[in-house]
Amino acid sequence: MKNEMSPVTSVYFVTLLKAYLRGTKTRLEVLEELRGVTPVQHKDEDVHTEISRLLFKTASELNENFYQEIVAAISQATDTTPSREGVIHQLEAMLTGFITPQQLFDWATWHNEPDAEDGAGFFSDIAVDYFCTQLLPTSFGELTISHYKQALKIFLSGTHNSLKDKVALVLLSEKERQRFLFYLGDYIQGHTSPEQLDVYLLHKFGMDHHSFPYMASLSAIMHDPGKLPALLHMAAMDDD
Repeated sequence: MKNEMSPVTSVYFVTLLKAYLRGTKTRLEVLEELRGVTPVQHKDEDVHTEISRLLFKTASELNENFYQEIVAAISQATDTTPSREGVIHQLEAMLTGFITPQQLFDWATWHNEPDAEDGAGFFSDIAVDYFCTQLLPTSFGELTISHYKQALKIFLSGTHNSLKDKVALVLLSEKERQRFLFYLGDYIQGHTSPEQLDVYLLHKFGMDHHSFPYMASLSAIMHDPGKLPALLHMAAMDDD
């Protein structure tokens, strides 16, 4: 018989699932909450179960009606997108050893699964979008602790400019820094036009020279390529 007297409702599970999807709770924090409020005994293998499935399983064991209630609430929700606050929380948890890099990856890329909804227009923050849908999926094996620390610094930036944050995330890679110097160097020396520069900017940053946030700074050092490394330093948000 289901535990109909439990004070826990489907809303609790919806809130917990949203917190995980947005990133403000890690999977381990979700597991700890479940152990604290439900009488269901969690097995060792649950640690390796995808967290939304575990939430649905636990909710259904408490009340068979919860499953449909949670599905209905989540399917209509608009606040299940990975958030900047969530990225910061997950990165901090990984850097302190509370979660592993793989668990960070699993959280950040859940929406990239083939059967997930199309992510177009899904993110309100283009820096979070880039981190989750491009940086981690394509560069996960190359990222070091130093890269993750720099990414956290970027997301914590007081300016909170998503365009600049995305540029800095792209420039985590030494290879991308060299490309930055090469293509922007060609431009400021007059070898390429703004339209030709757009080919690089659109491919690497998803921006043209009208939206690239450092265009004014670039124009200010035209024909003075010796100042380009300082611009790279600023765009990458390197420490002084």
